[in-house]
Amino acid sequence: MAEKRYSVLNHFDFNLLDDQDFQEDSVREEIIVPILKWLGYGPTKPHKIIRSKRLLHPFVSIGSATKKIHIVPDYLLEVNNKYAWVLEAKSPKENILNTKHAEQAYSYAIHSEIRVPYFALCNGREFVLYHISKPKPVVHFDMLMLPSYWDNLVKLLGPRDVLNCDLRLSKDFGLHLKRLGFHEFPHLIFPDAPIAFIGHMENDHYTFGSGLKVDGGDSYVVSFDFNSEVMQQLRGKIPEKAFNILLQPLENEMRQVSFADAVYKVTVDCRVGDKLEENEDEIFLPLRINKILD
Repeated sequence: MAEKRYSVLNHFDFNLLDDQDFQEDSVREEIIVPILKWLGYGPTKPHKIIRSKRLLHPFVSIGSATKKIHIVPDYLLEVNNKYAWVLEAKSPKENILNTKHAEQAYSYAIHSEIRVPYFALCNGREFVLYHISKPKPVVHFDMLMLPSYWDNLVKLLGPRDVLNCDLRLSKDFGLHLKRLGFHEFPHLIFPDAPIAFIGHMENDHYTFGSGLKVDGGDSYVVSFDFNSEVMQQLRGKIPEKAFNILLQPLENEMRQVSFADAVYKVTVDCRVGDKLEENEDEIFLPLRINKILD
């Protein structure tokens, strides 16, 4: 494997990336195709490169907002008749880290016709690999450092191991929305959002959460954060006893009320929050409630 990793782009002149004529199509042919071949993919099964697969659904709808999806991923990699990961090529002038291009690649990965855990982007200068459940890249490196990262790429994306990715990771709905670019929308309307519990975290910080099924059946964990003004809007929508308990001033620790006896649902006007939260098990991005709708 050592000989192979140093041979992938051994003869490529990286000064070509500064040539104005070296665009996305050149990145595909001169950089991406050799990498895919060295990883073990080719034009035929069982480790197949599928180019420009057309997808059937050009829109993703979240709440009251609809966002158009570009529907032709550059490369879809297949292993033993199963889709494994997607890869997008960009020109050397394009930024591929946490941009619209990353949102685009994510939308392919979670598309109902594909559903893969990994999506990657390469502009010839950099390579970045994401997992759909993680906010930060799994791998990100300058292409000049490819020899140092080659073994990692083989373990993560090679046909032998890529289908062994742990898909049991819980998917956070806030991160899902941010990946799709819905953090730009100030008002997302969700009818009948279920409340499994409400927690009083700090004096002006409340939260409730539950599970949601969207995108044709995918399950997500969702957290809604809100302030005391929104808390007042929940009066009459949850039991009065629970409402009064949650309004009591906090002393030392947070207070939580769970609803195991009934299902309570509210319609919320919200937006994607700005701050990632982290606990022992996961990283998540709460939604911020603007107001509760009647």
